[in-house]
Amino acid sequence: MKPPSNTDLIKGIRNHDSAILQYVYDSYYPITEGYITHNQGSREQARDIFQDAMIIVYKRIKSDELELSCKFGTYLYAICKNIWVQERKKYLQRAEKLRQQVLVVNDPGPADDPLLQDHLTDLFNKHFADLSKDCQTILSMYFNNFSVEDIRAEMNYKDLHHTADRKYRCKKSLIKRIVNDPLFKRLKNELR
Repeated sequence: MKPPSNTDLIKGIRNHDSAILQYVYDSYYPITEGYITHNQGSREQARDIFQDAMIIVYKRIKSDELELSCKFGTYLYAICKNIWVQERKKYLQRAEKLRQQVLVVNDPGPADDPLLQDHLTDLFNKHFADLSKDCQTILSMYFNNFSVEDIRAEMNYKDLHHTADRKYRCKKSLIKRIVNDPLFKRLKNELR
């Protein structure tokens, strides 16, 4: 069977054609998932990103703002990639904020020393990866500006108090791991 044209895809999405929507998901989602999982993302994040991209495409189709100068799949992939890049920027900003909190509390040395910053980033990444999957998920959501309610819903926790407590404990555990790492202590001593 011949793949649908850009026009067929746009018309099918506009009309909620289940065969076209299934074709779009079957044909283009795996590429998006591969990109996101290869770039520090999860399958769940890939599904969310793809869904967000499809909503953007649908809104542009409905408002007659979509004019393609490339294949539909290329366009959809570009939207997914742009959303993921923005999500990663938010994540990295929140992770940097937490890393700075570690620095302020423990004052290892000059914040403008690039070698120190590289070591601290490596320490952060190492200890983040050693956290439980739940803590990684909670802190990733926290770094991406998810509310406590959003985290509660995603993690299927019973109440907000438990969720806030869990987030606090995960953050505290990460900071404690970094601060107690022999490399962190050595850097702190060398820079004094």
